[in-house]
Amino acid sequence: MTSKFFRIIFSVSLISLSFYAMASNVRSEASGVDQNAIFEQAILALGGRENLDALASFSIESKRVRYVMGQGPEPGIGLHRYSASEAKIFHSVKDNNFRGDFLHTGQYLGAGGVRPVTEIVVDGNQGYLIGFNDFFLQTGAENEAMTPERLTVTTKTERLVNPHFLIKDLMQKRLHFIPKTSRPDLNAYQVGPDEIFPITLSRFRETGKRVLVTNDRWLKKWKDTKYFKDSVEERIFFEVDSNWFSEWQNNDFPSSKYHQLIVEDDVYPITLYVNKSSGLIEKLSTMEKDYVYGDVEVEVTYSDWETIEGVSFPMRIKISLAGAPSMDVSRSKIKVNTLLEDNLFLPPEGVVYIDNKERASRGKRLSQTVQSYSYAAAAKARELVRPKIEAKKLGQGVYLMIPSPSDATYTMVVELEKGILIIEPGMDELKCEAVVDWIKLNFPNKPITYAVVSHNHADHAVGFRTYAAAGATIVVHEDAEVWAKKVLNRNKSIILPDALDRNPVATNVLTVADNQPLRLEGNENSVTIYPVYNRHSKDMLILEVENQGILYLGDLYIGALARMLKAGKRRSDSGKPTYSIEELYRAIQFYGIEPKTMIGSHDSEPVSYDDFIYYLKGE
Repeated sequence: MTSKFFRIIFSVSLISLSFYAMASNVRSEASGVDQNAIFEQAILALGGRENLDALASFSIESKRVRYVMGQGPEPGIGLHRYSASEAKIFHSVKDNNFRGDFLHTGQYLGAGGVRPVTEIVVDGNQGYLIGFNDFFLQTGAENEAMTPERLTVTTKTERLVNPHFLIKDLMQKRLHFIPKTSRPDLNAYQVGPDEIFPITLSRFRETGKRVLVTNDRWLKKWKDTKYFKDSVEERIFFEVDSNWFSEWQNNDFPSSKYHQLIVEDDVYPITLYVNKSSGLIEKLSTMEKDYVYGDVEVEVTYSDWETIEGVSFPMRIKISLAGAPSMDVSRSKIKVNTLLEDNLFLPPEGVVYIDNKERASRGKRLSQTVQSYSYAAAAKARELVRPKIEAKKLGQGVYLMIPSPSDATYTMVVELEKGILIIEPGMDELKCEAVVDWIKLNFPNKPITYAVVSHNHADHAVGFRTYAAAGATIVVHEDAEVWAKKVLNRNKSIILPDALDRNPVATNVLTVADNQPLRLEGNENSVTIYPVYNRHSKDMLILEVENQGILYLGDLYIGALARMLKAGKRRSDSGKPTYSIEELYRAIQFYGIEPKTMIGSHDSEPVSYDDFIYYLKGE
């Protein structure tokens, strides 16, 4: 049965079509020149109609670097290089087939390794994966079908980095120009320089040390702090480059130099910026949804053009999301119209792709966020579907939510005297909505009173908007108060509304001060929320269900120990505990906590305190 979401999207598409029907002969509002004349100039700059019509295939060797925002030590601040990938790309244009052979290197030094992953798209409507699609390299090589959202994310990204596909669709009348007046004005968020720095290039899993690019302002603020001394201090781990961000944004696109061509699109109209002198497309702009910021601009810039066999290709492509770097593509080799063997695009034997229009539609609206996690091997944690919830009982009135499919962030539910508390919302609102429904079904007479966020990183946190819409007070560390209110009060999304967009209500934020635990008392269950100093994030909270000795630890990485125990190991091969385990132990000692059962954000299996101590001390 078609969901309400899909009916809304379908209605919007019908409205959009009414605009497009009026647009058969429009002019570029930026220059007053007929769009068809500008279009012909762009075709000529790409190689001309004859060469584009004859473009049957091309292959590319490149490096792709993916970034995500909000992974720094301060809440909502800091860009993070999430993955660096060597890519060999094959496009059969005439058959609408794609193959990408990737070697993904993750964000952590000393963990995750290099993962070979192959993506295959057949006929533009079936997707498959071959290789290691798991950050921790625990599942081994797998053959599987893409999810519908992963397929649309892959195909949309290839269209963004290769404007030839858009131009050929326009040439063949599969797409059409539209007037600027039919492009909705959205109040999109734009990231500023103070939010970008520091830029984390990598982290060491065992020590927590970061390799950073900073600007002078951030360095002056942080260089004398304990965090800096613990995480960055050695000079080899940081570089000062105050111009890093401005150099990323070094192009301006004034109407005096660029024509604008506006093209219809399912999500939001695409604007092409065509250089008036050269005819080259130097920028593409559209809109998508970002989990944190709401509706944002997707900006793609093309530079360093080279002509190969009569067809022009950009050798450098930069994708920005809300103005922040999202992907940087550097191409080294391109071949045009070489023979591509059919077996390049063969699906894995016995694997069947299953389509789902609603999931595909969500993928289009979140494509660059989803692909950042895909390249970091967390694609399975970003399936855009409402999961089924299985509740694992941890104690009296305490349950761990096990979603299927999993988003790899596990929410814990605690029954209090007058309401329900949850800790760790996760990122996607569909999982949060499923948990809210489970709570309403199992505790029909109790409201959701608190949603505790262990720390601000998006994969743990930003689903809290769903709980706020359900009436919960959001509990965060005092350092995250400004960030939490900013996320709660962001502009309403038009691209993909969430629960708070659909049901705007007054929201409340409760903060936990440094070294001042917050206690919520009840007859059966009382909980205490503790702030914890650590190198991962400045706003970390852990939560204890006191009378049952259950301790939820967020990202203080008990999940790593849980995975080791499932593999039959109680200690790492080196015998050295990770820095976060040591920080956690110091907090347990400082506050006098006496846990029995420990739960981490990223694993569904509890760990006993005895196993924790053995891992830490070997005794």
